[in-house]
Amino acid sequence: MLVVPLQISPEAFFGASNAFSINASQEGINHLLLFLCDDLAVDKEVSPRRVGTGPYPQSIFYASAGRYNLGHTCNTWTAEALRAAGLPVTASRVVFAAQVLEQLPSLLEPVTNGPSEH
Repeated sequence: MLVVPLQISPEAFFGASNAFSINASQEGINHLLLFLCDDLAVDKEVSPRRVGTGPYPQSIFYASAGRYNLGHTCNTWTAEALRAAGLPVTASRVVFAAQVLEQLPSLLEPVTNGPSEH
């Protein structure tokens, strides 16, 4: 799992066309957190197991408890995470990012001037 700590907004870091705001309930966010924590492989001290430096400044790769293959890609995992957050997404047959995004047209809000106010 790649973790990228940001000192600036996601849209400033990744570009506005690559950042979206999706509203989720507090309960959904809590379920997403559990999903993320459950997916991290841990060491003997029960800390996430760091496996390498990521491609961005201060980014880190952590070992996952899950498996990656052609049938279960990072986009499949993203769909599962959004589903865990209570969003109307299915991971079935998801391989590409567009297959996740096309499930959320009414929920996606391009980020242009900071976080959404609703």
